[in-house]
Amino acid sequence: MSVFVFAGTSEGRALLKFLSARGVCATAFVATAYGEQVLEPMPGVTVHAGRLSQPEMERVLAAGAVCIDATHPYASEVSRLLEAACANTGAEYLRLVRPALTRQGADTVPDTESAVRWLNDHPGRVLLTTGSKELAAYTAVKGFAERIYPRVLPTAAVIEACVALGFPPAHLIAMQGPFSRELNAALLRQVGAEILVTKDTGRAGGFAEKLNAARDAGARVLVVSRPREEAGRTLSEMRDYLTARLGLAKALPEAPRFPLFVSLAGRLCVIFGAGKIAARRASVLRRFGAEVRVIAPESPAGLALYAARGYEPGDLTGAFLAVAATSDRAVNARVAADCRAAGVPCSVADRAGESTFFFPAICEGNGLVAGVVSDGAHHEKTALMAKRIRAVLEETDEND
Repeated sequence: MSVFVFAGTSEGRALLKFLSARGVCATAFVATAYGEQVLEPMPGVTVHAGRLSQPEMERVLAAGAVCIDATHPYASEVSRLLEAACANTGAEYLRLVRPALTRQGADTVPDTESAVRWLNDHPGRVLLTTGSKELAAYTAVKGFAERIYPRVLPTAAVIEACVALGFPPAHLIAMQGPFSRELNAALLRQVGAEILVTKDTGRAGGFAEKLNAARDAGARVLVVSRPREEAGRTLSEMRDYLTARLGLAKALPEAPRFPLFVSLAGRLCVIFGAGKIAARRASVLRRFGAEVRVIAPESPAGLALYAARGYEPGDLTGAFLAVAATSDRAVNARVAADCRAAGVPCSVADRAGESTFFFPAICEGNGLVAGVVSDGAHHEKTALMAKRIRAVLEETDEND
């Protein structure tokens, strides 16, 4: 059975990861090359980048195929075309929905044109977080070049398009999310925004973080409503449905990662690769007393190399743990496999599923050490929580 996933969201990527882990071959469709870049390689998953017309969708789909629409809640036109294409070909159309959140304290408008009219009636600087797709419409806001600070994806094509529309480069905030409550609030304060314009992107899209940040910064919130109310399945519901529909074995709940604390004093830790990730890992391991060997053909991050060459299986001899952080996926996989065979714990930088230990975010202070790891799906929460724990430890230092 053919499985197609139109995967323009974090839920779409999570669903593909779910299918890949269960041996399902699937074709993923993303609209842009950037979408392809953020979709990590997965066994059995073929990626197609580029927008498709309805006739092109129909040429891909076939009767009996399962087609999962995991596009953005605001990509209503794509959903409409995809649903029609499935009806014409006999493919099963399944909608993966992102539940909406409450908008207490926010002003709401039905569409972008209404948002422009609302902004023309309400003065003040604006942090615009609706993306670049409808940015041209906001040039109808009076004094838009002085008032509006758009937050857009950090690609050359997007930035060039913004400048061509008349938005000053100094007003562009080119960043890739997710964004924490603290970062959203900091950006609002940095640009002096009195208004935050957003879409109801749901929990996965950071909607709650935006609302809370605006409250922290004393900014007003304008929400552009979703184009339509949708029926469908949430991510967990879709997983359950596909498990039954495709006859997949139900996976046992993944056990949480155990926080093992050990002494690294004098123990050999081998790092393969010498880029930025390897440099961070080496710094932490040395701080905890480990004997660190870095092996790589070259050292772009300026690390001192134990051996200037590629990986050899003998490099694991005597190692207490290893880190596979090369830029070569095949080399990292080989290191991970050899570590499993030798019983050496290994952290794999580009594929968490191959890791047998997980490098934590380290928090230190007042003689205490805490390590924070996620379940593999909440990296931004790990960084945010580690920041909060460090602040508590620093506060403890000051009070003692």
